[in-house]
Amino acid sequence: MRLIMFAALLPLAACGNAFDKDDAGIAGSGTGNTRSYAVADFTGIRLAGSDDVEVRVGGGYSVRAEGDARVLDRLKITRDGATLNVSRRSGPSSGSARVFVTLPALTEAAIGGSGDMRIDRVRGEAFAARIAGSGDLTIGDVAAGDVDVTVTGSGNVAARGQARRLAVRITGSGGLDAPQLAARGADVQVVGSGSVRTTVTGDANVRSVGAGDVDLGPQARCTVKKAGSGDVRCGR
Repeated sequence: MRLIMFAALLPLAACGNAFDKDDAGIAGSGTGNTRSYAVADFTGIRLAGSDDVEVRVGGGYSVRAEGDARVLDRLKITRDGATLNVSRRSGPSSGSARVFVTLPALTEAAIGGSGDMRIDRVRGEAFAARIAGSGDLTIGDVAAGDVDVTVTGSGNVAARGQARRLAVRITGSGGLDAPQLAARGADVQVVGSGSVRTTVTGDANVRSVGAGDVDLGPQARCTVKKAGSGDVRCGR
């Protein structure tokens, strides 16, 4: 009986150890108001919580955090496959930190909390931006092929630059506010009160359900399916 009980407890103990290890995250070096984290080989960044992230694309990998020492003690940095996760360890915490990330190339950025993320530039064949919280995502310069923007919360995506094709899905109260982001074609879907403002110089498919507005500029040639009070502006 004792052997059976001991064997039954082994999986629970293993789960508990795995959770503790996962909750610890990558150990940061340094003390006081600055920490550095030895992590590399990621192309995506996911932010959960109230901390802010500054991203510089180009050069080697670097992850550094600044803030109150008590906040940094609760900061959790992990890597899941090709994604860098920025969050907090379990338990109560307050205040916010600023995390500075440098990486050679970025293919995805996601926000799941109230923190903001700012990216200096995006290059490549494909890039995805996703917001499921109230945080905002700002991109200084885009030069990419396919750009995918999904917002299911109240946060907003702002960007400028060029894209071959833009896919936008808004199902929350946030949206895409990027009149200086130009795409040659677009697929746009807005369900609810969110809005989309960008520039399309070619064909665009637009589906609008609800009170959200869509403005694709004077050069867009749109096919529109609309149900609700939201306005869709395409062409002159």
